[in-house]
Amino acid sequence: MLTLVPTPIGNLEDITLRALEAIRLADVILCEDTRVAKKLLELLISRDILELPNDMNLKDFLDSKQIRSFHSHNQDEFFSSLQERFFDSNVLYLSDAGMPCISDPGAKLVSYAIEHHIAFDVLPGACALNVAFCGSGVESTPFVFVGFLPHKKLERQAKLLQIARLNMGGAYSAICYESPHRILETLQDIALLLPHTRIAVQKELTKLHQQRYYGTAQEVGDMLEDSVIRGEWVLILDFSHALKHSENTLDYEEALMLDIPPKIKAKILSKMSGKSIKQCYEEILSVE
Repeated sequence: MLTLVPTPIGNLEDITLRALEAIRLADVILCEDTRVAKKLLELLISRDILELPNDMNLKDFLDSKQIRSFHSHNQDEFFSSLQERFFDSNVLYLSDAGMPCISDPGAKLVSYAIEHHIAFDVLPGACALNVAFCGSGVESTPFVFVGFLPHKKLERQAKLLQIARLNMGGAYSAICYESPHRILETLQDIALLLPHTRIAVQKELTKLHQQRYYGTAQEVGDMLEDSVIRGEWVLILDFSHALKHSENTLDYEEALMLDIPPKIKAKILSKMSGKSIKQCYEEILSVE
């Protein structure tokens, strides 16, 4: 039996009773990082959230579980070395924080279980995705979950323009995750490319220092000038006027006039239009 178990995204008390029972009964715990999983279990036990039998201490409890790493870099090797009766035991996949399979490993475990007719269950629990959406103030419109935005600036800008031009048949919003190392750059990109789009930017959800900011990207960026940036961030982009993209996003002609290096501009225009980079570069030179 395989059980996918979500874990708190910040506040330990958000773990569910079902998750605690699944952890107690587990024979094998698969996790992205064994150190993170052991630390979580230690905290749950030390704060009396996860209760142990009277005759068992922390070390005995951890020793009673087979704790193994399972992540994107070792999952193929993991499956190739599986013993036939591995899932006859109570096997858990424990996320580092939040819901398995949502910007977190686990999907291949589910696919493997489906393909090999292995019984599995997915427990509900905390997820930054829905906590952030509920705290955004965006009315219940369709939304798309982008996950983490690309690390590279050009690819990130192209992705932002792409999600701003989705044909959803009306208003919609987009939810993105971002790291503290890139949040300010991402806000600058949004301010440049989607200057009128309203956003909700939230960090450290459910934790002691959680914060929420609302406005345009420029306004939010100004708010963050003297703020502590560390922590994981969630952005909600509200495309309330999805049928009037020209009011909210740069069109090709406006992008053509941006004051950015020509080579970078040519790549952005190529992504926007489907034209070759060379053709876009020649257009740039013709207007400069």
